[in-house]
Amino acid sequence: MSRSVRIGVSVAVSALFLGFAVRGVDWHEAATALAKAHYLYALPMFPLTVWTLYIRAQRWRVLLRGVGTPAMRTLVAATNIGFMANMVMPLRIGEVIRPVVVSRKEREPLSGILATVVLERIFDMFTIVLLFGMSASLVSVSEQVRQWGYGLFVLALVIGGGVAMVRWQEALTFRLLRLALRPFPQRLAEPVDQFLRGFVRALEILDSPRTFLQLLGWSLYLWIVIAAIHFCGIVAFALPVPRLLGSIVVTAIVAIAVSVPSAPGYVGAIQVGCTLALAIFGVPKSDAFAFSIVLHITQFIAIVAAGLYSLVKEGITLRQIEAMSESDSAVT
Repeated sequence: MSRSVRIGVSVAVSALFLGFAVRGVDWHEAATALAKAHYLYALPMFPLTVWTLYIRAQRWRVLLRGVGTPAMRTLVAATNIGFMANMVMPLRIGEVIRPVVVSRKEREPLSGILATVVLERIFDMFTIVLLFGMSASLVSVSEQVRQWGYGLFVLALVIGGGVAMVRWQEALTFRLLRLALRPFPQRLAEPVDQFLRGFVRALEILDSPRTFLQLLGWSLYLWIVIAAIHFCGIVAFALPVPRLLGSIVVTAIVAIAVSVPSAPGYVGAIQVGCTLALAIFGVPKSDAFAFSIVLHITQFIAIVAAGLYSLVKEGITLRQIEAMSESDSAVT
């Protein structure tokens, strides 16, 4: 699929999400909710968002042990710049820019670094569904929410089992890969084969129980801080939800929504994630949409500010970032 077609699809997805999120919104009620919000409680959302970027860089450092030993400064800069790129460029291109920045500055193999980004996403998904599943199972909630929790807890186990199979059945994984790639021309099959080999190499760090626990600890820390961001928003809008569980539910569903390739800045994805999550607790759609606007603005400002700071500090220009994004055609 060409780049222009993928951009068109991502914009269409955002438009679809946004259309679903705004359908049924009473704009007067949404404006009233925005006017009545206690923004003093929303202020911590800015530093907490920037802090999540630093936590991601720390966790990434652990993941990269099987590939190399990049400097922490490089990882922080790459994380800030990559997440800023996701905010201002289409197709979540920051997921490619981050590894490219590290590869060029540290002279480490790009394929192995790219594989750690995939492993990051796996740990993220595992952690958020685990948190949601445990919370819904332990806290007094409706049967619907409890069933969601059980389902996501099972999904977390499936994700963990799939990663374990790839690592511990390496030979079988490569045999199945070769069979799957046989019908495709070499120019398509070879990059996929190289990527998976880099991914399996990255998985070697999971052979160490200590490293696995470190990654799990960083992931739990990261998503608890992200949940704290949503907690601040819930308090600011005085939403009628159980604040701890509500924060985790919003965190999980928004994370799933923004994982879908969409327009720059996750437009539509954040809105639909917030409205779906808060609808579980009976929050009116207008209030949920107002909450999503404040969440979106705080995320955008904090992440773009951190990214611009790192661009200046590292002496990287926007033109160079655009050139790095062209690597997308070579690695995806």
